[in-house]
Amino acid sequence: MTRTLRAFALGVLALLIVGGCSSKKPSSGTDESSDRPTVVVTAQPQDPQAARVAVEQVFSLLVGGDWAGVWELWTTEAQSQVTKDAYVNLISGCPEQGKSYQVTDVKSVDATTATVKWKREKPAGGTEDGTTTVRYENGTWRVEPDPAALAAYKRGACS
Repeated sequence: MTRTLRAFALGVLALLIVGGCSSKKPSSGTDESSDRPTVVVTAQPQDPQAARVAVEQVFSLLVGGDWAGVWELWTTEAQSQVTKDAYVNLISGCPEQGKSYQVTDVKSVDATTATVKWKREKPAGGTEDGTTTVRYENGTWRVEPDPAALAAYKRGACS
């Protein structure tokens, strides 16, 4: 009798273990993905401060040497003129662009364009002032490279 009881207990235990490993199905009849959060992609704010953030991000990438990241934030028009690989290969061999950048002013030109004034510390010392145009494209602010710099990149030259 002891053997029979042990075999029965072992069989019940095995059923519990196997049953615990089976796939669970929602008891409420809802889709399994309904318990996951929904991510909604929203556009960046279409205001000068958001344009400023985009330019500051580009400056951070420039100082950090992330050339591919810089190219990713260019306008679609600029990207169509110089491929990412060509830009990365070229700019990685160019002299340092600057040690630090500071945004000094931001102005809206119209609903999709802003200008950002900045100052940079040059590698050899001293500072230089500049202006960058930023365009709102497909829900994000994108930097328009300086026309002279873009022309140089197209020729395979450092700006």
